[in-house]
Amino acid sequence: MASSSHPHWVKCHDFGNELEASIAVAVLDSAGIPAIIRSNDSVGLFGSAFQGYSAMGVSLMVPAAALSAARTVLASARPLPDEPDEPAETGEPGN
Repeated sequence: MASSSHPHWVKCHDFGNELEASIAVAVLDSAGIPAIIRSNDSVGLFGSAFQGYSAMGVSLMVPAAALSAARTVLASARPLPDEPDEPAETGEPGN
């Protein structure tokens, strides 16, 4: 039987590399949801986050009781756009 001090961890999402998964951990942490990364592909001089995509993938794990909340938080998180939006119209002729 699991106690509250040792939650049962479940997979929330799979990522292609540890960098993406680490960003998700930070997003969840800012929402007060604990998360850890599980990976079997930590190779390379700087770790798999700097080596591109992992052949084995990276799993984001959260406590079972927080799974629904974690998925909601991740679904609402949006990446920043690569370029700024079009500038607003100034209303001046010739623009």
